Amino acid sequence: MKKRGMMTMILLTAALLCGCTIGKKTGSVPLMDFQAEMEWKSPSPAAGEKPRILFVGNSHTYYNNLSSMFVNIVNASGHRSSVQELSSGYYTLKQFADESDQGGALLDKTLKDRSWDFVILQEHTTNSLSAAAPEEMYPPSRILDQKIKDSGGQTAFLMTWTPKKGIKNQKPAQVQSDIASSYMTIAEELDSLVIPAGISFMRCLETYPDIELWDKDGQHPSPEGSYLAACTVYAVIFQESPENCSYTGDLDKELAQKLQNIAAETVLN
Repeated sequence: MKKRGMMTMILLTAALLCGCTIGKKTGSVPLMDFQAEMEWKSPSPAAGEKPRILFVGNSHTYYNNLSSMFVNIVNASGHRSSVQELSSGYYTLKQFADESDQGGALLDKTLKDRSWDFVILQEHTTNSLSAAAPEEMYPPSRILDQKIKDSGGQTAFLMTWTPKKGIKNQKPAQVQSDIASSYMTIAEELDSLVIPAGISFMRCLETYPDIELWDKDGQHPSPEGSYLAACTVYAVIFQESPENCSYTGDLDKELAQKLQNIAAETVLN
């Protein structure tokens, strides 16, 4: 099931549509070499015996039940976890940081009512573009990160992926460089984690161009894209390779192994 316009822990009464409409131009950050080896901050500590993990985001998170895919990868790899998700279409970190907003109030309560080892934040694509990020993404990220750290947890930013065809006159590689720059900038400032799913997408696109990572709308992930993102989350949180995981998300085993390899190489080199 691809779409579910609801908060996982509680149904939002507002009629929120699925999707992330793109309406702003990207900035002019340098084009990234997605195949280059990159060093990512490791969790301190890495996931323990049964980490408590909260996913926070919008339709990029709930499409194809990414958090459930992650749980299945964790289980198949011999670990256990306690995972919940708070997501709804079009939601931004700005809304989640606003306690007067319904989703923001729910997140605030969720962070106060239970301790979390990791809280995974996924921003709306438009707000993560470098032209918008300093005003739209960074301030709420600081607020949420402080709340997470005050509760003893670690913040992890789930870097999303470019639309399949890019944005307006910007090609996908340039848009992804732009998105990646924003996530990496705020994570470095806050000494938080980055889950480089968007870079995994670009590596896969360059290495296996026949694998379709996007849904028909060209913005949301296909089941293959969500599986790749879930493998990337696993590699960061557990600091272990998802390679040879028996759970394939209903994908062909050989295809799943290719995606596992991409995630492992992106995060763990």
